[in-house]
Amino acid sequence: MPLASDLYPLAIISSFLIHSYFPIVREVLGLSKLFKASIIVLYETTRAYVVVALTSAAAEAIPASTFSFPVFGPIICGTIAGCGGAFLPMNKGLDPLREGLQPPMLSALIGATVFHFFMNLELFDDVIDGKKKAHVHMAVFFISIGLVVAFKMAKN
Repeated sequence: MPLASDLYPLAIISSFLIHSYFPIVREVLGLSKLFKASIIVLYETTRAYVVVALTSAAAEAIPASTFSFPVFGPIICGTIAGCGGAFLPMNKGLDPLREGLQPPMLSALIGATVFHFFMNLELFDDVIDGKKKAHVHMAVFFISIGLVVAFKMAKN
């Protein structure tokens, strides 16, 4: 994602500094459901932007081969971009997948896939501002998943 927006590394550095030098913010996050929900909304909105940006950039950069548009490359790029750093540091390899796909990974995969097909299938050519609408729907989907996971509303 740092390739698509210079603001993202600044947000990561700011988050690191806040967590390192102001640990009370983590405690407040754990105590206040309203603050926690606000942070989730901001984070998931940013994550939706990342998935849309990287899926779109990959779709433009990767040439079509078997189908009329590149299928798997943009979806993979959008999914990895939307995983929230699950594979960092790079020496983890595929260890984050041992327990199965975590909710941010699965939601990024679903979001990138649905967005990519929505943008490239001819069925949706007549949708006005389709990219913006798809982006909003993805953000709402990510926020919903984030809130369900954070507040343990899902039945296991």
